[in-house]
Amino acid sequence: MIGRRSGDRGRGRRRRRLLIGIAALFGLWLAACFVVVYEPTVDRPAHADAIVVLGPPDVDGRVSEAYALARQHFAGTVVISVESQEQFQAKSACRNDNPAYQVICFQPSPRTTRGEAEEVGRLAQQHHWHAVLVVTSRYHISRARLIVSRCLPGPVRMIAAPGQPSALTWAYQFAYQTGGFIKAWWHRGC
Repeated sequence: MIGRRSGDRGRGRRRRRLLIGIAALFGLWLAACFVVVYEPTVDRPAHADAIVVLGPPDVDGRVSEAYALARQHFAGTVVISVESQEQFQAKSACRNDNPAYQVICFQPSPRTTRGEAEEVGRLAQQHHWHAVLVVTSRYHISRARLIVSRCLPGPVRMIAAPGQPSALTWAYQFAYQTGGFIKAWWHRGC
């Protein structure tokens, strides 16, 4: 009887330690997500060669924010990542009929942040851009900065779109961005 009780106590202690360890790891993950995903470092706009809108462009007011920056003369070119040929055709801006600033639309391949960064890197080289403003949702800022900076030789300033995601979206993005960071750290190149 005594041996059983001490064995039960030992298992109970191990379970408690395991639960405390899991709770601590979960707390650390939440704290990291808060700092990196919920409250990332957002840059102030500055003059650049282009304003890049990461896709999807209509989420959280991304494209509207880019147009506002272009109207304020932060750059003379707006680059928009569109997700499909239908979206490309539906965006009137992609026809580049705005005399105030040039609009370039592209479909990334692959349709990921890395695909977008690779295409922006090619466009930067082709057009001799040195600095860009990148507009995306707040939860995407840190990971996008990491990936886009690998593909551009000059300054990359990250601008948060004005949208206010729901609590459910934030919960989803904590998990999604965690997976995205793991993938980004795994694939180091542009």
